[in-house]
Amino acid sequence: MNPYELILLFDPGAAEEKISQFVTKLEDKIRSAGGEVDKTEKWGIKKLASMIKKMKSLTQAYYVLIRFKSPPTVPAELTAHLKVSEIVVRYFISCAVPVEAAAPAPSSEVVAVGEIKGEPLAKPE
Repeated sequence: MNPYELILLFDPGAAEEKISQFVTKLEDKIRSAGGEVDKTEKWGIKKLASMIKKMKSLTQAYYVLIRFKSPPTVPAELTAHLKVSEIVVRYFISCAVPVEAAAPAPSSEVVAVGEIKGEPLAKPE
């Protein structure tokens, strides 16, 4: 199973109860397809970073983040469901990298001027 993140932007005019029901349906859809929901975060209404072409008057949206693990076919199923939804303004599904699996930063070694990995340079004769 692959880890994914789904970010949803809902119409801020929609009732919070309706948004919660929609999110619950998405979580059920993920579980029924063989996935598991790790975390759901409701961020609330936030200002949009940029304008959405199809809704130019919209300046804010209700944000929700769902982190889940599922087989690779599930994101396509969710996309098909989200495209026909009326209260979802925008969505983004991405493959997430688990924090534990992220590669550690390469270590750098401090070398003094005139040294090559701890050995002093030979003086010219």
